[in-house]
Amino acid sequence: MRQASYSFIYEGTQDIIYPIYEDRNICPKVIERLGYDINLIVDKKFNQVTTIHTLGKYSYEKIIFIGLGRSTEITTAQMREAFITVSKQIKQPASFDAKRAVVETIDIHKVTQLFIESYIYASYKEHVIGHDVNEMVEVNVMANENVQADIEIGEAYGHGINYERTLADTPANLMTPKDIVKAAIQLAKEYDLELTILDNQKLTEMGAGGILAVNQGSDLPAYMLALKYNHGNNQSYSAVVGKGITFDSGGYNIKGNSFGMKYDMCGAASVLAIMKILADMKANVNVYGIIATTENLINGSAYKPQDVITTLSKKTVEIFSTDAEGRMVLCDALTYAQQLGAHQIIDLATLTGACEVALADVYTGVFSNDDDYFNKFNQVLKDSDEKGWKLPLDNAYLDKIKSNSADFKNSIGRVGGASIAASFLQQFIEEDTKWIHLDIAGTADHGGKAATGVMIRSIVNMLKD
Repeated sequence: MRQASYSFIYEGTQDIIYPIYEDRNICPKVIERLGYDINLIVDKKFNQVTTIHTLGKYSYEKIIFIGLGRSTEITTAQMREAFITVSKQIKQPASFDAKRAVVETIDIHKVTQLFIESYIYASYKEHVIGHDVNEMVEVNVMANENVQADIEIGEAYGHGINYERTLADTPANLMTPKDIVKAAIQLAKEYDLELTILDNQKLTEMGAGGILAVNQGSDLPAYMLALKYNHGNNQSYSAVVGKGITFDSGGYNIKGNSFGMKYDMCGAASVLAIMKILADMKANVNVYGIIATTENLINGSAYKPQDVITTLSKKTVEIFSTDAEGRMVLCDALTYAQQLGAHQIIDLATLTGACEVALADVYTGVFSNDDDYFNKFNQVLKDSDEKGWKLPLDNAYLDKIKSNSADFKNSIGRVGGASIAASFLQQFIEEDTKWIHLDIAGTADHGGKAATGVMIRSIVNMLKD
């Protein structure tokens, strides 16, 4: 994608995507060329698409209008929605007239970035195994200012989020822990990132009993991965940590319905996408991307209810439920991130059905041990047009997971499940570490179908700012 000359609307050969507000008129030169006042037939209401065929008056076939409602009321979130809508109408190369969407609060640079990111997002289709991948139609941006850098930023976000969706949508037999490792290796090579791969032997030597316990039921090894992005000079390191359960049967606490469990690795896929976007943008930050990946299956060696596990932190956990496996791999990953020197950590995981029950697929559950860190992230969420809702951490939840045979139990069941899981994870966060936990169980996919790439944009914006 590239920037095109603004005169392209009159001289070009590509269809035009034309954003239009209710309180604005269509360019008089367009009306003059077409020979009819199309203000009378173009629906300018928000999110409405009107296609006008040029009938030989221009060298291109059509102008696709996208209504944006009133210019005094438009938000960036609405703009994203409308741009996604019109993007689904684009079937051949086209040019986007960015200037037409500019308002006092949203300049041409932001408009360009929003459109490119939205267009790429809307162009994504889940790969049908055994068939060729659909190629994306090229769309350029017409602007009377230099917006090429904004195009590239939009591409970084759009392609990065779609990268996560591609990984997450891949069936579990084709996206095993070994395939997660392959993806990390490829990413490290492409962007010259340092990559540490810890296999079962190294995890055993470290004493990472949480992830190893979950892995006992699988014929495939577990891995802890650490990607290192080092472009922040002498800045301290932050970390983003992702749960990578490539399939979750529930273990001996077997699920009644495991449809959709290929998406239990969305946290891991998101970490890879975040590192890719940071590298594409050449962000001036220091970040570790930590992934804990395994399957949670059943065999004669699988971990069992009431087993006691010694984690990497040396804290012990009594297994109440083998289906509360995500927090078992995450507790080791959080400890490892802090051992590497990170004192600001964001983790994201498809962790609890309870969070989905509470917030559905609308809001991501947000937990934090530091009010200032949360307040900064909450503002980033709003600026990034993503929805998160703060849920409580409380010692009263911790009291509920006290164990007679270990430091903690890993669960007590579904009641209060999201806060109890987060309170469990908090026990592995050191006092000088600022921490945010994102429970994306309800928002990472659409009911067992179609990964969303949720929270990637917000985390990147939090890290790079």
